Amino acid sequence: MASQIALRLKTLLRRTLQQLTPQEAFMLACTLLFSIIAVCCSTLVTQWSQVVSRMAIVTIAIFGMNYWSSVSESSWREPLKLAYTVPLLLMFFKSSEFISFPLHGHDFDPLLITADRFLFGGANPTQWLFQNFPHPPALTEYLTICYSLFYFIPIALAIELYREGQKEATHHVFFIIIYGFLLSYVAYFLVPSVGPRFTLHNFFGISTELPGLVVTEPIRTLLNRGENIIPGMPLSEVLRVVTRDAFPSGHGDITFITIILAFRYRVRLRWPIAVFGSSLIFSTVYLRYHYVIDLLGGGFLAVFTLYTWRSVWGWIVRLTKRTISLVK
Repeated sequence: MASQIALRLKTLLRRTLQQLTPQEAFMLACTLLFSIIAVCCSTLVTQWSQVVSRMAIVTIAIFGMNYWSSVSESSWREPLKLAYTVPLLLMFFKSSEFISFPLHGHDFDPLLITADRFLFGGANPTQWLFQNFPHPPALTEYLTICYSLFYFIPIALAIELYREGQKEATHHVFFIIIYGFLLSYVAYFLVPSVGPRFTLHNFFGISTELPGLVVTEPIRTLLNRGENIIPGMPLSEVLRVVTRDAFPSGHGDITFITIILAFRYRVRLRWPIAVFGSSLIFSTVYLRYHYVIDLLGGGFLAVFTLYTWRSVWGWIVRLTKRTISLVK
């Protein structure tokens, strides 16, 4: 009886593993990495259990989806297996905040400010823009909307490729984007920083200095909540809880990648992606979320991602096949 149960479990595990896509397998590798860092540094990462529990949820979701995929004949199977990985990225993002600052005990904003001043002859770009660049409410409104399209621009690229029937390209794009996102989250561990809206400007004065028209303020509030900032919270508490995600700029990293891929695959949306993507990149500095050095770091990470993804894809595929062969 026990041997029959073991055989069934092995068969189930083997069928499930055979359904894994490279992006799902890479996510599983990252759940292990996040968990190991959190547990090994538990004296510093006091909320390590939060990290481990969230990584467990991601793991269960991936295995659950692949079990369903192994027994389902639904025509929605392939698009759902692609789409469900997007919200899982948020689990990694929200877990990174438990690790990045505690590992160091301080932020690296002074270093990033010094780098920007070196690049711009002693000037702080966000302050220079406010003093010398026009900032009418209509422009702020447009750039705020563009900034909020961060997740939607790469999703639009993937949907367009899928609609055009480029299934292999769709899988490649999903892998590259997920690979890029997760690399940026790991990079947050190295250089935790809050960004110029806190260090070079009055955070509570942004709405007065950069007013929008209709949706700017609701979007700001929503984005702030995503980084644990609640209206009415004092600055000391804001600085304690805010996510350290300034360097490298994930907005810059993923948007650079998306623009390049849109032109590489010559999708019909490539020019709108280029326009809104370029506006998004500019908005990161205009709206004071990032230093310019953050964008340079994001650009470097984008190049690294695009040059290494095929090797990582191949390694993941080989590792998955080897794992399946061990489940006999």
